[in-house]
Amino acid sequence: MKQVLISFDVGGTNIKASLIATSGRVLVSSFEPTKNNLGKNKIIEEVICLADDLLVGQVRLKGVALAWPSTVNLSLSGQEMKNILQKKFKVPVILENDANVFTLAEAKLGQGKKYKVVVGLTLGTGVGCGLVIDKKIYHGAGQASEFGHVSLNFSGPKCACGNYGCFEEFAGSRAIERLAKKYKFKNKTGQDLYELAIQGDKRATKLWQEFGKQLAWGIISVINALDPEIVVVGGQISKAWKFFYPAMQAEVDSKVMFKKTPIKVSKLENAGTLGAALLFK
Repeated sequence: MKQVLISFDVGGTNIKASLIATSGRVLVSSFEPTKNNLGKNKIIEEVICLADDLLVGQVRLKGVALAWPSTVNLSLSGQEMKNILQKKFKVPVILENDANVFTLAEAKLGQGKKYKVVVGLTLGTGVGCGLVIDKKIYHGAGQASEFGHVSLNFSGPKCACGNYGCFEEFAGSRAIERLAKKYKFKNKTGQDLYELAIQGDKRATKLWQEFGKQLAWGIISVINALDPEIVVVGGQISKAWKFFYPAMQAEVDSKVMFKKTPIKVSKLENAGTLGAALLFK
């Protein structure tokens, strides 16, 4: 009987789940949209259903890894979900911030594996930030995972956390919604705007260039504050990398004077679930 882990990467947009052999190999993955607007019970139901769907055949569950976002962007806390999974499956459940485990995967297996100090940024409903030093997640007095709630402009838009002008209001999904209105796109998602840019739509291309510049403002603060050897960007929005990267890099180059820090996009599949599963090692 094959011994396995189930690893979840829960965000404000999607719930991803992977069945992972104890050797670290991903056997199968699945996902469902996060129906946060339907309340806690719906999120719990989706997580449990994904787990049940993966646990088929001759497998023995050894543990569950749970990557969870800031509660600002989700109605259910990670600790609540951890308690439910422990009660249901009666196996160890490890809980960690989703940006932290993304960064751990990149530091050990991805773009950051040759570097000592790695910062990871996840762009989705919000902006997550992780810091890994010597292949270990850094849990310091100042949590890097909440860098998305560092204010870049106190006169900026109000964030879900109650602050104004937070990083994630310039580089998360709400930032794209505002830019879509500015460029007179009606009812267009980030995915829609990405596809329009692929088709050569000039307004969509300009929108992504402006997004890249906004993203750079936060990255500049990350570089100045944390002094990483590399910054790795992932998350759903990073699919549009080629459209926002040039403007982002140009803005960073014009403002960061002390060192040139490489900024790369993640190329790891299932980075979040892989990183969470790595915690069992």
